[in-house]
Amino acid sequence: MKIEHLLGSIGTEFAEEAVDALLRRARGKIATALKHIRRPAVAVGVVQSSVGDLLVATSRQGVALIHYVHDGRDIAATLANLRLQFDPVEDRRTVREVGEEVSRYVAGDAKALRQSIDFTLVRNTFQNKILDELQRVPRGAVVSYQALSAAVGVAKGARAVGNTLHANPVPIYLPCHRVIASDGRLGGYVGGTTCKLQLLRSEGFALDDDDTASIANTTVWGRRGTNMYCRADCRVAARAARARIVFFANPEEAQRAGMRPCKICRPG
Repeated sequence: MKIEHLLGSIGTEFAEEAVDALLRRARGKIATALKHIRRPAVAVGVVQSSVGDLLVATSRQGVALIHYVHDGRDIAATLANLRLQFDPVEDRRTVREVGEEVSRYVAGDAKALRQSIDFTLVRNTFQNKILDELQRVPRGAVVSYQALSAAVGVAKGARAVGNTLHANPVPIYLPCHRVIASDGRLGGYVGGTTCKLQLLRSEGFALDDDDTASIANTTVWGRRGTNMYCRADCRVAARAARARIVFFANPEEAQRAGMRPCKICRPG
């Protein structure tokens, strides 16, 4: 039996509604299929920087990926994941600027990181919230995983924060190196401890090569809520919840962030 006969048997009005429903479903399926076929292009290449070789991908929106290169297999796996969202096109000339900006930044140029960021590779809403809050941590400051979690309203999400930062698609530009353990130790970093030390030193932190040393003992402590900063041995800072502490490399960085010196410990 022809489709016209089938439709005719249920009446003109209902037939038109049935056709419209079929067309809507078809359009949705076609749109979904085309979305996967027409993935946005990204320029891809390995660039040199002062923190090592980086696999970089940039789209029209900005830097979509910065990946610390460890070996060839690592690159292959990263490109395979990138292809789930993008169509990678090798273009070293386009991505070279990212490596140059990173090198200038590590050399002390605080305004070197000028690229926009493409958040396509961020996996979910929680990760997006964490990375958005991370951008509020200024140069010359660090916070704990616990503090970053508390800032987005998740009191006991330190482990989830760690997982999010490990999956950060654009490190350095999204500064996950500015997050440390609650006890003041460096904690992990996707680029390795040496790289994390290098980045923090470039932002003013006086750190030796011992990754077990506590950053908290060499910094001033800013207290969110009061907008005041203290010496590490101040009794006021000692009573403050660690989830509300921002550690600054020096008093100048604390003042630049809008903090005022504590009237009790009178930090320099």
